[in-house]
Amino acid sequence: MNAITYIFLATLFYTAQPEVKENLYSWQLTFNSYEKCEQFYDRYGANLLNGVLDHGTKKYGKSLDVEYLSCAMVEIDTRLTQEQQHPKVIGQKVMYSIN
Repeated sequence: MNAITYIFLATLFYTAQPEVKENLYSWQLTFNSYEKCEQFYDRYGANLLNGVLDHGTKKYGKSLDVEYLSCAMVEIDTRLTQEQQHPKVIGQKVMYSIN
């Protein structure tokens, strides 16, 4: 069964190899609308970006930077675990971009 939810989607890049990218999904933070996601970012954006960098560095073991972070509307298959899937991104609103 498929469901729609809103999450943060972050694209990170390796500082030593900027062309190599990794995506992180905020499975622990879900929202029922873009508005709620944006409100959360407006309130906690700096902490969120620092947390994404921290998590990315621990997960991938190298120095990373955030290319962009967005509130993303995604379709997920509720029969699969989070580790088994990458959500289908239906739309997104960029909250932060390095450019």
